[in-house]
Amino acid sequence: MTDTVIIDAVGFLFSLILFSIISKRIKLPYVGLIIISAGIALYTIGPEPYIFGIFLATGWHLLSVGVGLIFPVEEL
Repeated sequence: MTDTVIIDAVGFLFSLILFSIISKRIKLPYVGLIIISAGIALYTIGPEPYIFGIFLATGWHLLSVGVGLIFPVEEL
């Protein structure tokens, strides 16, 4: 039981870090496709730490980009 929790936590962190890096390097429509497919997978499969990490990382990136577009910050 403890091994499974540790493996799931490491898998979640790995996918979160990996897709945080990947989502910054690809175009926004592809990030949208990734988050939609991850959301569908979470809905059909259920709670899976790897897929949740993907969903969280791409959603965070989309939120960051969206807020940056709506409220642009000028550099000083």
